[in-house]
Amino acid sequence: MNETLLQQLLYNSGDAFLPEKIKQLLSTDFIGSSKKTFYVSGWSIVHFMNGIIIGYLYLYFNWDRRLYMLKLFIIHIFWELWETILGMSKPYNLTGRGNIIDMIMDTLFFMLGAYILRSYYKQSM
Repeated sequence: MNETLLQQLLYNSGDAFLPEKIKQLLSTDFIGSSKKTFYVSGWSIVHFMNGIIIGYLYLYFNWDRRLYMLKLFIIHIFWELWETILGMSKPYNLTGRGNIIDMIMDTLFFMLGAYILRSYYKQSM
């Protein structure tokens, strides 16, 4: 396989091979501004929904519930590291370097989705 093709496939794996128009829509800032520090974008909603989906799968397969939040946190941290390794981490526009704020916000939204799902799941039992 051509090395540039492999690099492109790996890079695109970070956004699930989404079409460019959808990536642009998801990059829209709803609160704040990605040109500054704090912001909430369409990607925040994607992370929130992924927390719900992955949390549901975790509970559906009845894995160890005592460490639910810790394990989902670790899963998401690995995802953020994967994006960083691929060079997909959004740079902080004022410095041009990696944006720790983006990673923190993505993780918070993911964990919020997982927490809400777990709370709902407990109530429905």
